[in-house]
Amino acid sequence: MQLNLARPSQILFPLVATVKRHTQEMTSTEIEEIIKTELQVEPDITNVFGLDLTKCLIKPSRQKYKNANDSTDIYELWTVLEETEDGNGYKIYFDENNKIFGLAIKSDKDELIDIGSYGSFLKTLYSM
Repeated sequence: MQLNLARPSQILFPLVATVKRHTQEMTSTEIEEIIKTELQVEPDITNVFGLDLTKCLIKPSRQKYKNANDSTDIYELWTVLEETEDGNGYKIYFDENNKIFGLAIKSDKDELIDIGSYGSFLKTLYSM
């Protein structure tokens, strides 16, 4: 058996193929459009499942969330709704990687805790 001891610069083919993935990040406007489209089935957005969405919906903003089952797992999600004006109620987030909405709560340490994904905005809202 003979080993090829060529210097790295002499190797013609890479040993490991690298694939660059370019992901287009969503904008807050695109997320608002998803929500707006879903809300077209609601006759009165001032009373959807007991909430006035004209007050609860916020401009989507990226925030750090912790996984409820693993506090070392931290990731960014888009916060789109706050149940209460003081920020202590439920939150609805949008996960742009999986294109789903989910629920979160604020911990006693003011950390956002992801408590589960529900799919559509309305399914998530009805799960509160």
